[in-house]
Amino acid sequence: MLEVRGLGWRGVLEGVSFRVPAGSSVGVVGKNGSGKTTLLRCIGGFLSYCGSVRVNGVEVRELPVGKRVKLVNYLPQLLSRSGYYTVEEFLLLSVSNPFKVEEALDYFQIAGLSGRSLLSLSGGELVKVFLARLYALDPDVYLLDEPSAFLDVSVLPLLGRFVKELLGRGKVVLVVSHDLTFLSRVCTRFLGLKDGKQLFYGDRSTLKEQIPELYGGGFEVLEIDNSLFIKPNV
Repeated sequence: MLEVRGLGWRGVLEGVSFRVPAGSSVGVVGKNGSGKTTLLRCIGGFLSYCGSVRVNGVEVRELPVGKRVKLVNYLPQLLSRSGYYTVEEFLLLSVSNPFKVEEALDYFQIAGLSGRSLLSLSGGELVKVFLARLYALDPDVYLLDEPSAFLDVSVLPLLGRFVKELLGRGKVVLVVSHDLTFLSRVCTRFLGLKDGKQLFYGDRSTLKEQIPELYGGGFEVLEIDNSLFIKPNV
């Protein structure tokens, strides 16, 4: 379980509060600069936040790094290619179990990249490597910042299946994305941020109702086969 109370950080975020039971996913939405990435970085313990962030009753900022990364972990929006590690070497730095690494490579269908340098990978390949790292670490809370941004359309079903499998195993998943169609397919709850403040936290109907307030006008919100689509008025 993830519990966030009165979360704030240096005027970028203010008074964000929500609760996520085990086996639930939250789509975090809002315009650029609304505080979405800052929210994930606070929950992951990377920023010295005000308020409280608890995972299974434990305050995240009170944990040493070694324990924290096993409880809550983060796929950043901007992925680092520092160093000259191969994909396999990079994964083994985080997860010393070679069998876990092999399983993660197979799951994301990137076993063929294991001997490649991180510096040689495309953006989409790098996202899959970092997702494989999370898969191998297997924290209780997964924080995914724009995971679909560099992935081609053929990989999105795999990412959706991954999120749904995590929920079946009782994990908590937070996903930041501008792709409302993808979020509406994989998330059970939605958190809207506007100018660093919480505009709403609720189900799909809440999201659909609040989208115009969140983003402004100029479009129509459509719901087809339990998925939301944005149709620009042009």
